[in-house]
Amino acid sequence: MIEKTNILFIINPISGTVKKSGVEQLIKENLDLTKFNYTVKHTEYPLHATEIAKQESANFKVIVAVGGDGTVHEVGLGLINTNTILGIIPMGSGNGLARHLLIPMNTKNAILNLNKLTSKKIDTVKLNDTYFLGAAGIGFDAHISYLFANASKRGFMTYLKISIKEFFSYKEKTYELTYDGKTVNKTAFLITFANSNQYGNNAFISPHSIIDDGWFSIVILKKFSLLDAIPLAIKLFTKKITSSKFVEEIRVSKARILSPENTMHVDGEPVLTDKNIDLEILPLSLNVITYE
Repeated sequence: MIEKTNILFIINPISGTVKKSGVEQLIKENLDLTKFNYTVKHTEYPLHATEIAKQESANFKVIVAVGGDGTVHEVGLGLINTNTILGIIPMGSGNGLARHLLIPMNTKNAILNLNKLTSKKIDTVKLNDTYFLGAAGIGFDAHISYLFANASKRGFMTYLKISIKEFFSYKEKTYELTYDGKTVNKTAFLITFANSNQYGNNAFISPHSIIDDGWFSIVILKKFSLLDAIPLAIKLFTKKITSSKFVEEIRVSKARILSPENTMHVDGEPVLTDKNIDLEILPLSLNVITYE
């Protein structure tokens, strides 16, 4: 008899834009029960998914995050530098890491993909005393992340409305960057630290990023006019953003940023951090399910 693989689904019932009420039935119907013994747990408070993942990593070969980017981030934090594989059933607003890994956005298809148990190791990035999997950032997008987190509605349109409203009043700021043995000052509208190639929703902020190559990108976006917004948005969604005159991309494995603010977003979630931001790539530090 072939020994079955233990798999745990961590469901965040309040994350993302999609109701989770039918997920457990879809798991029951589409997971290959000749291959897997499965368990389901629900989160009850912020960072609960990280606690569960850390506690259960020795008991399960695969732990699946069911939710948005924040849920994926939390589960991933608990699995860095372990042998346990992170799976994703994307049910969020952006689903940035899932999209980079080509995980199906359809819930049933994402579950069917788990049956293949195709995985690989990817890099993560240490950021002060925490980590991120896909992207983090400071400046305008961190500001919007805070407002979006407190909005009454989720989804891309809500994010877009908040962004347009705040665009006109938000001012560029100057940041001190240290990398490759040099220190420079950069005035920027926002700075993104990209391990994967996109924010989510196929908005490719770092289209050439490879998630297992030992590098991450510092993408610096300067303030642009309203007339430039549409051409810039087109470049963002067609993988050409780094060709814009408003964008500078720096590829590094380690860097330090001195920020005038202590707010940022980490995998789309707003956080407070020290104004000194230390970043370092952790090569091949997380196992993830990929699409086959």
